[in-house]
Amino acid sequence: MEMIQYIIVGIIILLAIIFMARRIYSSFKNPTECNGGCAGCKLYDHCNKQKVD
Repeated sequence: MEMIQYIIVGIIILLAIIFMARRIYSSFKNPTECNGGCAGCKLYDHCNKQKVD
């Protein structure tokens, strides 16, 4: 019974890591939210460059 719990927890952690990796990848691939931006934010600089071009 204890082994099943470890397997379930492992699957949940693996799914969480995959979800985070996909979100991080998509945020750098398609930066759509550049509202105000922070000082020196690469995404904000990228959005401003696209608006000017």
